[in-house]
Amino acid sequence: MTTASSARAPLARVSGAPRARGTPRPPPLVSEGWQVVATYRTRPPAAGDRNGDISWVRFDAAEDRSTTDLGAAVDACTGRLRAVFACIGAPSAKKTVTETGISEFESVHHANVLSFVRTWHAVVQRARHDGASVLAVGSDAGLAARPGNGPYTAAKAALASLVITLAKEEQRHGVRVNLLAPSLIDSPLARHVMTLKGVTDPDTHYKQLPWGRPLALDEVAAACIDLATAPHWSYVTGQIYPLGAAV
Repeated sequence: MTTASSARAPLARVSGAPRARGTPRPPPLVSEGWQVVATYRTRPPAAGDRNGDISWVRFDAAEDRSTTDLGAAVDACTGRLRAVFACIGAPSAKKTVTETGISEFESVHHANVLSFVRTWHAVVQRARHDGASVLAVGSDAGLAARPGNGPYTAAKAALASLVITLAKEEQRHGVRVNLLAPSLIDSPLARHVMTLKGVTDPDTHYKQLPWGRPLALDEVAAACIDLATAPHWSYVTGQIYPLGAAV
């Protein structure tokens, strides 16, 4: 990360990368010459998955130290911080509001909302100095309330409001902030969530979706990277972009 080439390379901060849950994973950025600071919470990437242009940092939205450690990792890189991808999230147990305990509301809020706040607190000075673009990954659940999804819907709706607020606050510093809200993504997490919902045959469920399939991880990653880094999006800030099809 300290070679002459990496010192000139643009820098991205990516959260949620190891789980590949529909987030902008580091490899597409690295293959285009970017430096990446990526985070994990419980399981660091295996040695065979590591790349010299990716710095891995443990990050937990419930720990104050995570903000400090992430900020230090970003500051250790000398390239311009062009993009901040905030993609950490966690589902709820898919119970009704009546059946859901306060502790679950708190944990889902931590994962989906406070992780974004900690990320911003960690990079704010560098993001302002470099004129970074911030892209949060939400969910279409934040745009449509569904029975049995109260904690998650509330958290994603809060994240959307936070993104719009931050965009208005940071525009004078040259920082753009937007949110991508994808629909169902084909991932291990999605299959776990469907199990919680009582779906026993995910493939059959997928065939009932628009186009007969869910979103692919690579589709979401490409949309995230384009929205955050492509010059033709440079005017856009404070926007919520659904990524899906009409049902």
